[in-house]
Amino acid sequence: MYKMGFKLKIIVIVIVFTAFVIGFIYLNFYAVPSSGKGEKVLVEIPKGLGLKDIALKLEEAGVIRSDKLFIFSVFIKGATGKLKAGEYEFQIGDPQDRIIDKLINGDVIVRRITIPEGFTTNDIAELLEKNNIMNSESFVEKANSTEFTKELFGVSLSSFEGYLFPDTYLYKKGISPEELIRMMVSRFNEVYEPLKANSGELNLKDHEVVILASIIEKETGNTSERPLISAVFHNRLRLGMRLESDPTVIYGMGDFFGNLTKNDLKTGNKYNTYTIIGLPPGPISNPGKDSLQAALSPANVNYLYFVSKGDGSHEFSSNYLDHQRGVTKYQR
Repeated sequence: MYKMGFKLKIIVIVIVFTAFVIGFIYLNFYAVPSSGKGEKVLVEIPKGLGLKDIALKLEEAGVIRSDKLFIFSVFIKGATGKLKAGEYEFQIGDPQDRIIDKLINGDVIVRRITIPEGFTTNDIAELLEKNNIMNSESFVEKANSTEFTKELFGVSLSSFEGYLFPDTYLYKKGISPEELIRMMVSRFNEVYEPLKANSGELNLKDHEVVILASIIEKETGNTSERPLISAVFHNRLRLGMRLESDPTVIYGMGDFFGNLTKNDLKTGNKYNTYTIIGLPPGPISNPGKDSLQAALSPANVNYLYFVSKGDGSHEFSSNYLDHQRGVTKYQR
């Protein structure tokens, strides 16, 4: 009689345990929320968030049925401390095991941002903040870190201006200024090194090439004219003439509103190439590939002047008299 009672207890325990296991497997792998099946939900898991808070966040978003069951499942998988922060897209109805795997693998949403050619550091910072990628001030602060420039270049520069290569970048939400700058500088190196290797001998150091390219970038959006404008500046540098580039004056002014005046051209800021001889102390924009190419490979012409025609193109001349005729024709 005793043996029969003991066996019965064992059978009951086995049945209960089996039912628990079946229930657990069903809830963990097959059961889905009662409503919203198939609906996509975005959930952001901040850095440093604990397992309990992650579970609650997922439950509130309707991604999982039970925060407690989720926590238990994470323990069973041995994934405690392995869930990664980031922005995730879940589909209501996904098995819980798949959700956990997604968090373990860090399968976050990948976004993209395009940085236009000729943008300054401040322009890029404003674009990043406008797109809710990061705070503009934090980006500018990191972009102006001399210690960070020394880490990446081996020498201290006043900022990364000129090296934040304009391109389309893929990023994950929460990307830091440092991470983005590393990506942009790496892309700059990928583009610049082959261009430099295929260019002729120049009397300019790499940083000077970038400065010149940044000026060319701001002078014209016409790709075919960039080697010509580069030639003008190379010729002027060789002859010891001032570059007299309006964009350098504007950059040095900082805040600029409206048209450039004659008084502006006389201001003594260190970027004003109407008052200084040679290149300004640093780049005035972040140049694209065509401008870097032009700075490295100027056209073989003797032009010393150019004037805007007002349609996006320029008239070039090799002497001051012809230049003045062009100024009279197109700007007066």
